[in-house]
Amino acid sequence: MDQIFAKEDPIFNNDVLYMKSLIGKSVNIETVDKCTHVGVVYVVDPVYKTVVLLNKSTKSLEFVLYPAIKSFNVVSDVQNDELLQTPTKLLNSEESLHLKMKLMKWLKLLMINVREDGELLKVDEHLSIGPPYGADDCMCDNTIVLERIRKIIGLMPPEFE
Repeated sequence: MDQIFAKEDPIFNNDVLYMKSLIGKSVNIETVDKCTHVGVVYVVDPVYKTVVLLNKSTKSLEFVLYPAIKSFNVVSDVQNDELLQTPTKLLNSEESLHLKMKLMKWLKLLMINVREDGELLKVDEHLSIGPPYGADDCMCDNTIVLERIRKIIGLMPPEFE
């Protein structure tokens, strides 16, 4: 079945590494409706091949669906490294440890089974919380659990110790 898709994919050739290499590059995309979309590749969905372009001047995102792409041209091979870095709040190890212990204490107070696993806090093997240990630092494949834990973290009073 992969060979069928390879024949149907003249733009990306089903090459995930190539799609990833496009992140941060300026591109020009022409669609079947004769529109031209210019921007910096923010991300390419490797499954559906939707391209998300960042327009730096308007600070907006534009989604270009794969079936609509007629031609795809890389305007500049210079990569914008900002888009490749994960934004993290830099904390020293002492601050990070304090926040981790504070959150762990809060979750245990609410009878939530939480344990340390290196830098991560784990909640029943379903959810992980990484530094800097805020509501946005939760990772879980179950959206219901994810939202409930985020809400609980958001309810933690700032003065809680």
